[in-house]
Amino acid sequence: MVESLSVPRRPRRVFVTKRITVPANLRLCCEQFNGRQYFDCHETLEEIWQEEEGPVRDLYKGLIQVAAAFVHITRGNHVGASRLLATGAKYLQPYRETGAMGFDVDRIVRGTEAARAIVADLGPGKLADFDLALAPAYRFDESAIASEARHWHAWGFDADGKALEMEITVAE
Repeated sequence: MVESLSVPRRPRRVFVTKRITVPANLRLCCEQFNGRQYFDCHETLEEIWQEEEGPVRDLYKGLIQVAAAFVHITRGNHVGASRLLATGAKYLQPYRETGAMGFDVDRIVRGTEAARAIVADLGPGKLADFDLALAPAYRFDESAIASEARHWHAWGFDADGKALEMEITVAE
């Protein structure tokens, strides 16, 4: 008699429509990142990154990759953490001097580079010793968002930089 193996099925993802604003997602991603909810931060940023087609798209991608790097740090994945800290900093580099969308990108990049050095010093198998209090903080100046949205021609804003409520479809 042949025994059948039961392979657990992944829960089926469903698509849902949501109404968001970019500033609300940026606020939430900061709360999530600073609250060590790195995966949730990644997902929140992806909602605007997937829609953005302008020059600020790489800012969002860099922030996403830094958040994903911290997911890898918390899971003990040295290779993933090192790689994403490096690529996240690379995507953020063009915004470093002036900042973007109210973020002090230079501060985030410095913190990301410091985290990468710590990850390298710890080496594989020791990421549990990483002090998450050393993660860079995500903060943005919401009072700058209208002028930044105009400057970057960012998705989710009108021509005057006023945030618009946007409808998106995401898999959950």
